[in-house]
Amino acid sequence: MRTLLGILFLLVPAVLFGQNNDLQNMANLASKYYQEKEFGKAAELYEQLYASTKSEGYFNIYFDCLLGIPDFEKAEKAIKKGLRGNSTDSYWYLQWGFLKKAQGQMTESAKMYEKAISTLSENPTEYPNLANQFINRREYEYAEKVYVKARASQNPTIYNYELARIYYYMRNYDRMLNEYLEWMKQKESNLEIVKSNLQSVLSMDNDGEISKQLKSYVLKRIQQEPAQLIYNRLLIWLFIQDKNFVAATRQAIALDKRTGTEDANVFDLANVSASNKYYDEAAKAYDYLISKGKKAEYYNMASLQQMRMKYDRFIDDGTLDAVRAKELQNLFNQTFTILGISAETSDLLIDYAHLTAFYLNQPAEAIKALNDGLAMAGINIQQISAMKTELSDVYVYSGDLWEAVITYSQVIESNKANPLGDDVKFKKAKLGYYMGNFSWAKAQLDALRASTSKLIANDAMELSLFISDNLETDSTATPLKIFARADLHLFRNNFTEAIAALDSVSAIYPDNSLIDDVDFRKAGILQKHGKYEEASVILNTIVKNHSWEMLADDALFQLATIYKNKLNRKPDAMELFKKMLTDYPGSVYVVDARAEYRKMEETESKTETPVIQEGK
Repeated sequence: MRTLLGILFLLVPAVLFGQNNDLQNMANLASKYYQEKEFGKAAELYEQLYASTKSEGYFNIYFDCLLGIPDFEKAEKAIKKGLRGNSTDSYWYLQWGFLKKAQGQMTESAKMYEKAISTLSENPTEYPNLANQFINRREYEYAEKVYVKARASQNPTIYNYELARIYYYMRNYDRMLNEYLEWMKQKESNLEIVKSNLQSVLSMDNDGEISKQLKSYVLKRIQQEPAQLIYNRLLIWLFIQDKNFVAATRQAIALDKRTGTEDANVFDLANVSASNKYYDEAAKAYDYLISKGKKAEYYNMASLQQMRMKYDRFIDDGTLDAVRAKELQNLFNQTFTILGISAETSDLLIDYAHLTAFYLNQPAEAIKALNDGLAMAGINIQQISAMKTELSDVYVYSGDLWEAVITYSQVIESNKANPLGDDVKFKKAKLGYYMGNFSWAKAQLDALRASTSKLIANDAMELSLFISDNLETDSTATPLKIFARADLHLFRNNFTEAIAALDSVSAIYPDNSLIDDVDFRKAGILQKHGKYEEASVILNTIVKNHSWEMLADDALFQLATIYKNKLNRKPDAMELFKKMLTDYPGSVYVVDARAEYRKMEETESKTETPVIQEGK
């Protein structure tokens, strides 16, 4: 007997394994038929799978197959058989209601759905199960009824999140937000989930109406329940989504003055404002944090980020202003006095070196600062590589081209598998172009066209094509060499020498293919000197006379931007942004042009929002 039992003990798992394996093979084949819409073959297999497992999942697909054939009679028989079994009646009445709907019997369908809800037991787990079944059938109103019944029979404060999702499907944003706001009160961490879900709603908000509706509703809640600060945080987030950083900053600072606990959120908002180039609002937030004193938690971080923001603003302005550059250098030195020069401020040191070399013509001071940074203790390989990259750029500025090649190569060797390596490869290839080594530079650029960085790949492709096009039109490459020398002068901010080189291309080779490129470079130089009216004339000439050239969309976008931001010709700017969308749909500027066009279409008047009162 013991021997027999031992044999059975060994055989049973093998038999069960074989059965499970057969079921899995059957399920795979059934799924294949179902995907190929061979519903008859799939139905036979799913019927067997359901009979073997009693799984609702298998029945759901079996039922769908019967509707796909269609075989309504067999489907109804299967439902009636299910009702005679031990399963939950509500599940089967739901399927019956869906069957009636498929047959066009809408009144009968509604009766079955109501019966499904009325037959729910007191078991709390049945409610979400049935609601999910309704959601799967896109019967959102009945899913809502299930949860409303659950609230009536169990607890009026449950299922806020589930109902919010149902109202999202129903596009009832007012009730959706009401449920989210109630749910947020239950736990602070729920706010992040609500934000994530609202992103889906706002992504469909082409005319901004949903955003207005949400903000209006949150404002009412703030007035009705001023103690619920989580509503204020959601309102600030909604302002950020709308890029209304003025209102967001005002609300965030007011909330901190009331609670004294919002430093982290104010700091994050300042960084987001700066990254979106809303520099005035970023400055207000940083100044507010710094005003709390040196012992405040975010004093150092705010001081660091504010300095970086001021530098970014100076660079983005695009004009050469030695007075402003000197003022900025002094601010850098003041910041280093406060924060020190360390691994934590290495990025700031790089910005300082770039300003000192390229805008104040002090390359020796920049090189010294970077070498001192490289000698610091505690810096990692990424920080070393970043400082060496800037050091190489300064070597190019100062004319020490071979030292630049060596230092670029060191960075590339240390960063073979990350984006910085590709970025520096592009810089090194561009240096080859400056030096007139066009064949070598093109080979490096072509290799970079497979870069994981789309920006680097696009820049490499553009410069490679530029070299190819202009070498084909002139085998001597003399005009291209002069033009490349002009580009090197531009890199060094030596604009007088750059203009001289560009003029020589126009004078000596008036019919060369580089003429539109010469004009484009001159327009850039004029912008650097704040001569936007003169720059716009040149750009307009390129748009009109060279509309087929590679630079046409660049010139068009620059011209539209100048009209909008510098010359206050907003109607003309709108026309040019619209022209970008119609005439150059494949341009890299299309996304930005569309965003600018829509922004300019919107009314400038914004709904006034009450500021949170300070104090208790």
